Formats: sequence, structure tokens, C-alpha cells
Amino acid sequence: MTITISREYGSGGSEIGHKLADMLGIPCYDKTVTEMTAAISGFPADTVADSEDKSSMGLDYSGYMYGYGLFSTNHFLPIYDQIFIAQSQAIIQLAKKSDCVIVGRCASDILNKHKIPCLNVFIHAPLEERVARIRSRHDISEDKARKFIKKNDKARANYHRKYAYTEWGKTQNYHLTISSSLGIDKVVKIIADIVRG
Repeated sequence: MTITISREYGSGGSEIGHKLADMLGIPCYDKTVTEMTAAISGFPADTVADSEDKSSMGLDYSGYMYGYGLFSTNHFLPIYDQIFIAQSQAIIQLAKKSDCVIVGRCASDILNKHKIPCLNVFIHAPLEERVARIRSRHDISEDKARKFIKKNDKARANYHRKYAYTEWGKTQNYHLTISSSLGIDKVVKIIADIVRG
């Protein structure tokens, strides 16, 4: 079983993913996906990491998501589309290798389309809690934190819309949506209990 974690910016989703993996005794792939994608694509890790925020819009990607093109050479495509193909390959390899938690990067849709069993979770939180978390993490003003959250949520929604063809954050697209306002550790336990059955 692979658990995918999608999350609103500042909701604590990445922390939940890592703690969940620790509780279940399985690996969590977050930055590791970026590193593997960089190795597969040949692009610098920083470029790969930025792709969620900067990918171009407009390419009909269904041919790659559904089949043959995923593992072939696609140098004629825009850089960020090449990165997504390599990233998809990395995510599939990780999920097939062992049980794991994968944070972000459209992992839920990639695995679903390749019929790889996964539990898809979306983490959200009230805006004020997200603002407080971002302010604490980056030592910035409330106004700047709000703008940062709005920008990053918009980028994630656009990225998801382009590559996954589903609406980011829409409850019907996940097995579980849960607010981190319940408490990070409590959310981790709830998800772990579901996984363990």
C-alpha cells in the first residue's frame, strides 16, 4: 500500500507524511522524489523542485499519463513536461518497490492511472492556522504569509489541473480529506489506523 499525501500550503501535510511513515515503519518520499526525478531527467534538482510552481499550461498530457510515452525519450517537450514524465517514472518505481508514503507531485493520479494500489489523502487546515505555521517557519509578516499561501495553493491547483485532470482539493478525488487542526499527531494516528485496518 502506498499512501499519497496532497496538501494545502501551510497545512502541515509534509510533516504528517513523514510522521505517518515513521509510525508505519515505511519510507516517506518527499525530497527524494525530486532527487530521483533529477537523476532520471538530467535536469538540476532545483529546476525539478520548482516545476510545481512554474510548469507551462496547455499540453494535452493524457497520452503520457495513460501509456506508452511515459518511459520514452521526450526531448521535444517543454522542460517541465519532461520533468513530469521523469517524475512519474520515479513515483511508479518507488511505489512498486515497497509500501511507502509519497508527498505531493500528483502521486495519487499517477498511481491510480497505472492501477497501483494507494490510499489518497488530502490535508487541509483553517487559513489562520496555516498563516501562523508559515509565519513561524519563515519569520515573515502576516500579510506576506497570506500572499505566500495564496500563490502556492494556486500553483498547486494549476499543476494538478494540468497533469492530473482532476480538481485539486476536491473531496471526491481522495479517499480521505482531513484537517490538521485536529492536531498533527492525531491526524497521523487516524490515517495509520485506517491503513492498518
